[in-house]
Amino acid sequence: MRIVCQKCAAAYAIDDRLITAKGVRAQCPRCRHLQLVRRDPSAAPAEGAPAPSSQPAAPATPSAPQQAAPAAPAVPSGGDLFGDFGSPPPAASPPPAASRPPQATAGAGRPAQAAAPAAGSDLFGDFGAMPSPGPASAPPVDPFASLGPAAPGAGAPPRPGEDPLLDFLGPAPAAPPAPVARVPAASGGAPVTVAPPPAAATPRAAPPPTAAREPATSCRSCGKPLADSFDQALGTCDECRQREPARKAAPSATAPAAPPVAAAGSPDFLPPLTMLEEGAAASASAPSAEPRPRASMVPSLGAEPRSSPRIPISTDIIPDMGPEPRSGARAVPSLGAEPRSGASRISTVSSQRMAPIQSTGRTGGGGRGVLIGGLVVLLLAGAGAGGYYFFQKKQEQALRDAEPLAPPPLPGEVQAVLSRWKLKHLEVSGSSAERLAEGQTQLASDDRFAYAEAESSFQQALLLDPRSDAAIAGYVQALALGRGAGLDDATFQEARALMEAAESRSGRTASLLLAHANLLLTRSRQADQVEQARKLAEELLALEKVPDAQKAEAHLVLGRAYLSTSSELARNHFDTARQLAPDLKRVPYYLALAHESAGEYSAALETLRKRLAANPQDWDSLAATSRIYQEVGEPSEARKLYEARVKAEPGQLRALLPLAMLRYQTEGNAAAAARELRALLRNRARYENQEISEVLVHLAAAERSAGNADAAAKAAEEALQLVKGLPEAHFQVFMVALGRRDAAKARQHFPGFQGRLEDAALEKVLEGRLLLLEKKPAEALERFQEAVRLDGRRLDAQLLAGVAAASAKRREDAFRALNPVLQSDPLRLEPRPAVTRFWLRPGETVQGMEGIILALAEGPEDPSPLLYEGLLRFHQGDLDAAERHFRDVLEVDSNHGGALAYRALIALREGDTSEARALGQRAVEGGRQMPVAHLSLGLALADGRQVEPAKRALRDALNLAPGLLSAQVKLAELEPPQRRDAARDTLVKVVGLDPTYLPAKRLLYQLER
Repeated sequence: MRIVCQKCAAAYAIDDRLITAKGVRAQCPRCRHLQLVRRDPSAAPAEGAPAPSSQPAAPATPSAPQQAAPAAPAVPSGGDLFGDFGSPPPAASPPPAASRPPQATAGAGRPAQAAAPAAGSDLFGDFGAMPSPGPASAPPVDPFASLGPAAPGAGAPPRPGEDPLLDFLGPAPAAPPAPVARVPAASGGAPVTVAPPPAAATPRAAPPPTAAREPATSCRSCGKPLADSFDQALGTCDECRQREPARKAAPSATAPAAPPVAAAGSPDFLPPLTMLEEGAAASASAPSAEPRPRASMVPSLGAEPRSSPRIPISTDIIPDMGPEPRSGARAVPSLGAEPRSGASRISTVSSQRMAPIQSTGRTGGGGRGVLIGGLVVLLLAGAGAGGYYFFQKKQEQALRDAEPLAPPPLPGEVQAVLSRWKLKHLEVSGSSAERLAEGQTQLASDDRFAYAEAESSFQQALLLDPRSDAAIAGYVQALALGRGAGLDDATFQEARALMEAAESRSGRTASLLLAHANLLLTRSRQADQVEQARKLAEELLALEKVPDAQKAEAHLVLGRAYLSTSSELARNHFDTARQLAPDLKRVPYYLALAHESAGEYSAALETLRKRLAANPQDWDSLAATSRIYQEVGEPSEARKLYEARVKAEPGQLRALLPLAMLRYQTEGNAAAAARELRALLRNRARYENQEISEVLVHLAAAERSAGNADAAAKAAEEALQLVKGLPEAHFQVFMVALGRRDAAKARQHFPGFQGRLEDAALEKVLEGRLLLLEKKPAEALERFQEAVRLDGRRLDAQLLAGVAAASAKRREDAFRALNPVLQSDPLRLEPRPAVTRFWLRPGETVQGMEGIILALAEGPEDPSPLLYEGLLRFHQGDLDAAERHFRDVLEVDSNHGGALAYRALIALREGDTSEARALGQRAVEGGRQMPVAHLSLGLALADGRQVEPAKRALRDALNLAPGLLSAQVKLAELEPPQRRDAARDTLVKVVGLDPTYLPAKRLLYQLER
């Protein structure tokens, strides 16, 4: 029958006689696919096919002569695992069968046994039992030949190496003159006698019909004749297989002398797939044969056409009948673990394959099994090592040889600044490393003007190398140290974004942590920013292998963070920084600031003088010394410092400009300051535009202080023409527009300095003033309230909040906002720095707000609008108007404590001590729960040198309002010399609460002297 493979469509032929009634499983010789083949019901049974019979037959005697088998069709060695690749070249024809003795197929000294089945008849039964191809001229084997001893000449000398997969395990023994069994290399394989493949590719003619054959084999267990070909192949009947499953145990040590033999050339049917894994039978010892060349064991490719008929290699489909009993010739010692499963298996090969094992008489099979097992282990180890080399090593090498990954894209923050800096630096020369080194040198100079140059150098370094995080760290460091508290909010946020981008690329390195901490310290009035800066400095000190210079910088950051809370801790950190880096120029400067925060002004001035003596060009130390002298009430000493610098360097603008600022900011001589500034502008050819713009800004402030609004506006606008976006110039134009009630112009210039003031609360106050001018009182009220939250010292913001509520006709809200002002310190309207770029006259933030509160009056008998209007006029400095409003209040309520107290304070400013004392006494009597009444009485008594009554009145005021700083300062002033330490402690406490409260600083300096 011609079969077409269902999987690969290869065509092959099966003898019809091999197909039983139940069908057979045929295996494709190309792809090894198994498929069920049934007999065509319309076809007649094959001639000469054995009829299955369940009747028992007499067992065949091994020595009985066998009937001559008919000539069968020439078939290839169907058991050849690689039969498709061709057959070996033809060999010499064997001698005639008549010339050989009947025992040719048996070993010497053994009974004659049945010949092995057809070559390769069992493909999957036992890999170790694969036969080797015989000569091409060997006669074909009839798969249904009579069972029994092999006829003379029925076989041919076997060819070792039939199984190419297992051929590498070693050569098979040499063949004796008669056909002998070859011991396959696989563990547990049984030696087989093979028939040579056909010489021709086409099948031979069918043999003539022969007489019917009788079963010549019987069951090895019960002796019942076996009629079914499958039972013959297994050597046992179906009943014995089902009755004795326990026979699967270990094989016996000895083999029976005369096992039943199979018919020569009977087909070795394929057992069920579950039986394939049961293992292979152990082989008995046999004499070694001379190995043949390995090449002779492999069939030549292409020797057999694919279309040649094949002997079927599968049996009919039957249910699993359990393991085969280990009897007869199969009960031989095991050669070791089967390579596939590692356990002793039971072979499914037929009994006729066991006959050659007994005939060989070999010994020492266990040693061969151990050798084979060792070879398998070595092969597995070699395969693993090869796999590791060819896969893991190759992958690692491929990774090493691969091209480097493309760099990640630049962060958006970096791209944003680069696009702007490219317009600023049109021509950038050199390399990024050169610009980086230049910036580091400028940073090391510790000069405020050098910091601006360092900013430019680091910007160019980043333009040349956008991935340089060192350039980002240097730029932010120069920005923070150079601009300090004057750094605007937009630049602050931009620098912070750059730091976060750099930290995401390079990690939290020492340089990045240091620059980030210094940046946060520019917001020293925000406690959360200062605390974060302290944590960053501590993180830097916890790093390993940090240079001493960076450790010193970290201690400087920690000292600056503790300046406002603990001067002792600040000094300790500054001392540590000086020990780590003695040449760090900023250490003496910050140490002087620590002395100043502790109220040790003499020590601070001494430290700065030493630094100036070592470096007269240290303009930061010179400016700090001048500022301290002005705050402690010694402006003449500050003037001497700059005059000395002018003598040393005539025409030096850094010394001439501070002298003019001293005129109008401290001495109050705005006209003289304007003259000096105009004199500097006559030599403007000697200065750069940036320097000229600074002179023009201070000229605008001086002219505005002198009441020349037009001249002030002209100077500020000229400064903006020279340097666009100068925040100080925008500020002066804004203040002029605010005084003129020009809301449009004020709104135009407000963004120019928004976020760039050194005082965030002051910015909210000015924005609220602008909103009031724009008739937006509700929004203005929100800004004033936010200013109070930012800085509780701003009494002007509280006043303006009441004015905004009054503008919105919200009477109750207005009085609710103004009442705390009445209970606050009347001698401190707002914090005022001694020296600033954004100059404001005293009380200028509340100028122009008069008359709004009076609109809330419900009649002439309503004293509250008059009282709060008088309070506003008092802080504006209009004492006459304030006195008038307070008198109006007293006409309605003659015992009003608040009105009497402020009238007493007005009398003190005018020098009428007796009137002030009388008004103060009346104020206390009319409002004993009003702290301002006790304060006014205490100040009047102190001015009249009544120390003890004054101290009692001041203590009463502090009991009602502990935040009255003026009362604390006056009490310290009244302390006798014996209690100087107590007075000093009080003043230091006041300075800690408000560093801009100048009366406390002046008294402290006097106590030290």
